[in-house]
Amino acid sequence: MVTGTGKNLSTQVIVVGAGHAGCEAAVAAARAGAETLLLTIDLDTIALMPCNPSVGGQGKGQLVREIDALGGEMGRVADLTSIQTRLLNTRKGFAVQAIRVQSDKEAYSRTMLMTLHKTLNLSLLQAMVTEILCENGRAVGVRTMMGDTWRAQAVIICPGTFLRGMIHIGPISFPAGRAGEPPAEALGNNLSGIGLPMLRFKTGTPPRVDEQTIEFSGLERQEDEPETPLFSLWSGAGSPLPRRPCHLTHTGPETHAIVRRHMHESALMAGLIKGVGPRYCPSIEDKVSKFPTREHHKVFLEPEGASSREVYLQGLSTSLPESVQEEYVRSLPGLEHARITRPGYAIEYDVVDPGDLFPTMESKRIPGLFLAGQINGTSGYEEAAAQGLLAGCNAAASVLGRPLLILPSDRSFIGLMIEEITTRSLIEPYRVFTSRSPFRLHLRMSNAEERLSGLGHSSGLISEERFERLEARTEAIVSSERILENTAFDASFAASRIPALAGSLPPGKVRLSQLLKRPEVGLSDLQQFLEAPVCGDCLALLELEARVKYSGYLVQERKEMILRREMSDLPIPAGILSELPGGLSTEARLKVQAVRPGTIGDLSRIPGVRASDVALVVMAVRRRQRSDGE
Repeated sequence: MVTGTGKNLSTQVIVVGAGHAGCEAAVAAARAGAETLLLTIDLDTIALMPCNPSVGGQGKGQLVREIDALGGEMGRVADLTSIQTRLLNTRKGFAVQAIRVQSDKEAYSRTMLMTLHKTLNLSLLQAMVTEILCENGRAVGVRTMMGDTWRAQAVIICPGTFLRGMIHIGPISFPAGRAGEPPAEALGNNLSGIGLPMLRFKTGTPPRVDEQTIEFSGLERQEDEPETPLFSLWSGAGSPLPRRPCHLTHTGPETHAIVRRHMHESALMAGLIKGVGPRYCPSIEDKVSKFPTREHHKVFLEPEGASSREVYLQGLSTSLPESVQEEYVRSLPGLEHARITRPGYAIEYDVVDPGDLFPTMESKRIPGLFLAGQINGTSGYEEAAAQGLLAGCNAAASVLGRPLLILPSDRSFIGLMIEEITTRSLIEPYRVFTSRSPFRLHLRMSNAEERLSGLGHSSGLISEERFERLEARTEAIVSSERILENTAFDASFAASRIPALAGSLPPGKVRLSQLLKRPEVGLSDLQQFLEAPVCGDCLALLELEARVKYSGYLVQERKEMILRREMSDLPIPAGILSELPGGLSTEARLKVQAVRPGTIGDLSRIPGVRASDVALVVMAVRRRQRSDGE
């Protein structure tokens, strides 16, 4: 039996684990006013980026903007440590445009650590938690490996992949939370022992290679885009770090032949791994196996830092032996002489079925216990950070007797994620995509403050001074929108100043807002017509343009949102479930027949059921109501 000092100490909120979920949870709980203690195995690995050193991207970038709007830290830290920024999907609509930042992984960790040290009400301690203390069915604290007991009114568990983690590299398997770090074996056993429903998931990482052994000259180069908006409104001038490019190469027939030849040596394909992995981020073995006719797969070469010599090979996640990794890496263009500095590996870990959670992130079985991050079956830094912020906010609220924060799914992607993981059966690691929301046009990244900052302020995460600045910013956007609506010019004059409009405008007066609705016109084209040019941060200008361009679509989508809320409790007659309307997708038809939802709200939460499927069922229910009333 391990003995220690046996200290008995107390605080109000305890956070276990200092990954992306734990850091946001600790900051949120402390800012909300609760005395908070953050416990982690190693203070030198806070907010580590064990997978690719990037933040954001489609769906994930929207989450980061929402975290910032609620008063979180991920966006600001990503901005301050970026070595490359890009705005994705610029040829598509504003609903799917997203910021992606390539970060210096060491600088990110240091900057987040400094943020934690500066946060009032927050203390940090290096310790391994082995047990959640429960009394009368309620979480009341934790016990560490050294025998110390910490009591608290709320406990937040954010263990990442550490719960009984097992790393696989070919035939070699060994317990670990991440490469080089011990797993949380005792805590995993404890959580299972106190009755939490456990699942087993898997994720993986690709090999890293020495930058000096790569021939970049023939590879496609992706440069930094300096005009990209910052994630956070509070990042100042952004990162002081030098810019670094990424590069693109690809696998080929030789690569795939090597993988096929050694497929039996893969821990995944040999059946050593029982956990379920992410479908949208397959290993190279999965790609070769599931897409046998495809000759090439993209591989992104991402620098791990401003001065790092290591390059992350995004797209080559694997559980093959290290010698095989070296062979197939060298089959890629530009990597013929590459030297692997760290092999890729797969890792299995325990998760708790998130169906056990309330939308506040508190366990239904054990009051006072909150869970956030990969322990809830999600995948990615951004998903983890968003859950951590919500868990920290609500843990503090429960301790301080304040209203709990529940985010509606039609108001935020965070709310959508929480609704989906807590109400739907999770069969694989969950990832946010913009396509998951039928109201993604309303959930664009540029209006996150308008949607969520009031909630952050009322929860104590955003100061009064900052909130006043945010309100003034929103009013400036609204005022600029009015100016564009009320300013008109002769159509011929406008066409003469904007060549793209030549010959396309009918005679007469035309409002600037009308011009902006045309796809060939941007806000920058209209600045010349205004006495005082529209000013603001990059995100505010994007938001102004989105409001005007999509005004008609936004009105229609708002009507659909209201209708869905009103129809959520509408019962679905058994007869309709037996004879579903034509036009439903095959997937929706099978899922509905299997689940047999009782209401329209239940129907809308079934995975694979689209908004159009819901609309067809709603119309069928209405027809049945009219028929019964006659």
